[in-house]
Order: sequence, then structure tokens, then C-alpha cells
Amino acid sequence: MSEIEFVDTTLRDGHQSHWATRMTTAMMFSIAPAIDRVGYRFAELMGTVQVDACVRYLRENPWERIRLMSQALPNTPVRCWIRSKNLTSFNIVPDSVIALYIKRLVANGARNIGIFDALHDFDNIAESVRLAKAEGVLVLVPLVFSISPVHTDEFYAQKAAEIASRLKPDLIMIKDSIGLLTPERIRTLVPAIQQNGRGLPIELHSHCTTGLAPLVYLEAMHLGINMFATAV
Repeated sequence: MSEIEFVDTTLRDGHQSHWATRMTTAMMFSIAPAIDRVGYRFAELMGTVQVDACVRYLRENPWERIRLMSQALPNTPVRCWIRSKNLTSFNIVPDSVIALYIKRLVANGARNIGIFDALHDFDNIAESVRLAKAEGVLVLVPLVFSISPVHTDEFYAQKAAEIASRLKPDLIMIKDSIGLLTPERIRTLVPAIQQNGRGLPIELHSHCTTGLAPLVYLEAMHLGINMFATAV
């Protein structure tokens, strides 16, 4: 088995899920040296929700957070997220605004950008992926896991092939934001994605909503996945 790598989501999804995204930059900055010593592959810092919370509730400058935390985590590349054609709301914004947003993420220290469309409509993110790659950062595109008659292993295999052939990111993620994955499902899902992902590294992100995420992770390790999202 290859070396297992971990992605720390404490500074992004951890407090988004548990504390309504109210962790301040000062809280993060004080613990940053300890996080940086761990050896995480990436540290997630900002989605668009964090930008909104910084301004609306914490009265902080989100760009200053990215700058300060990128400097405080010199050994751990910082990851930021973009949700489809939305930024801080669910309104569609012009491509030019998203292009400027990507440039400012990189200018302020982001080294990995995740770009996703929850409905897997890749027309919505193709230009953003291209722009982010042109800025020289690693790009991640997730497959957002759901349960329905549509969301079969065959569906995810097809979407993995589309990501690999059309978008050409550096990483694919299985993004189980709701914590719906089970050990039984991961056994069939991972091989389907691996067979169609053209060798792209796959990261697994799940939530412990049902208590099954640790078992899902262990099963995924046996199937060859070696990068996992975690939170303290």
C-alpha cells in the first residue's frame, strides 16, 4: 500500500459544520504552527461561505485571512474552494468576476483550488478550471456523492471520465458532504471511478453523520485510495 496522506479541513469545513463558520483568523493563526508541523498534504481554509462569514459576521477581511494563514503554513499548501458560477451567494455571477476571484486567491497564497458543480454540469466550471490551471495552482474537481436512482456507480464512472478527459484537473475527489457513503457502496464506487479517471489521484472526503465515515475510509484504503480529508 502506498503512503497515506491527509488533508486537514479543520479551518474550513470543521468550523463550518460545527460552529456556523465563526472561527476567527486569530484563532486559526495561533494554532497554525502546530498544524504546519503535522505534514498534511493540504490545509483547507476558505470556501465562499467563509468569505461571507468573515464580512457579514466576523467583520474580518477574508483576503487578509488567506495571506496570513498562507504565511503561517509555509509547509502546507492552502486550499480554497469555488462553487460553480456562484461565489458568496447562490446567484450566478459573471465569468469575469470569477476570473478575478481566482487571481486574488492565488495572489494571496492559495496553492490548491477546488472547483465544483454539485449537479455535475461541467459547462459551469470548465472555464474556471482552465483559469486556475493557468495561474499555476493544483486544481481539484470533486464528484459530489448522492443517493438517488440517477446517482449510480455507472453515473459516477461517466462523470469521472468526463472530468479526466475534458477538465484535466490534478486531482479528483469523492465528496460525500452529507455523510451518506457506506462501506458496501464504497467497494463498488471506487473501482468504477478508478477505471475511468485516467490515473488521476483520488481524494475521499466524508462526514461522520452516520458514524460510518471511519469504516468507509478503511475500505477505501484497501481499494487504493491514499488521500483522506480529516478534521481535528
